Amino acid sequence: MRVRWLTLLLAAAVAVTAAGCKDKGKEQEPSEPASSAAPEPVDLNFPVSIGEIRIPERPERIVSLSPALTEILCELGAEDRLAGVSDFCDYPPAVEGLERCGSAPLPNFEAISGLSPDVVFTSAPLAQADTVRLQQMGAEVVILGRADSLDTLAEVYETAATVLDGMEDGAENGRTVFDGLLAGYDALKARASGISEPLGGILLREPPLLMATGDTFEGELLESIGVENDAAEFTGWVYPSDKAVDLYPDLIFYDQSIDPSYFQSTPVYSTTGAFQNGRLYPVDMTAFERQSGRMLDELTRMFESAYPEE
Repeated sequence: MRVRWLTLLLAAAVAVTAAGCKDKGKEQEPSEPASSAAPEPVDLNFPVSIGEIRIPERPERIVSLSPALTEILCELGAEDRLAGVSDFCDYPPAVEGLERCGSAPLPNFEAISGLSPDVVFTSAPLAQADTVRLQQMGAEVVILGRADSLDTLAEVYETAATVLDGMEDGAENGRTVFDGLLAGYDALKARASGISEPLGGILLREPPLLMATGDTFEGELLESIGVENDAAEFTGWVYPSDKAVDLYPDLIFYDQSIDPSYFQSTPVYSTTGAFQNGRLYPVDMTAFERQSGRMLDELTRMFESAYPEE
């Protein structure tokens, strides 16, 4: 009996010792480090910083005080974010029902304030006091001036798109949209390059002699469709009146606001080959003034009027 008790006591002691060793082993195991928090995701689009432009986050409500920029913003896919437009915006048709907000020279602050825009776009600089007032409303003012070449027009598209959708996504969208226009322009130029006998012509904005001269973007576009610009040697949209006797274009593209009967009433044009051969073509000059995708459409119509066989 004594032996049996000794045996049981020894077994119990072994069990206690083993348990203690097991617990001790657990204590000696190094504790696992606490898992670190996942890093904050980096926004590659915002804030936007371009020159003096600072946009902290994606703008959800925008106002355009420029008919030209309104068209471009819609081409870039921001039509649903346009809360208000200038008094003179009339294209695309979807903007007709939007709140009217004045113009760059005379912003309608009451209307703009009621819209609470994140960004106000304009083609012309605002008065300093007007800019400050808009900023105090919480709106960033973005000025994108009129382009004088295809390169600067590309910058307008890319900058506007970057403001809308960020440094990566926006910039890419701007390039994609403009590259589509550029591809159409290059295709038109390729067609024009095959013209063996180019015609001379002018692009008349306003009678009697306000026309696209050699230093203008419009003059460059006229040449690009295979029409030799008869006003190429002059500047500032002015054909000198003392040189009018030498003006003898084969084609006259004229702003559609001009009454076609005007050309018959003046010897400056009634004696030209353009008038005598019935080669007078109305043009929507607002398409060139606004420099949106409509400009390419108008340029294509001009080319096909000048060279219907091509």
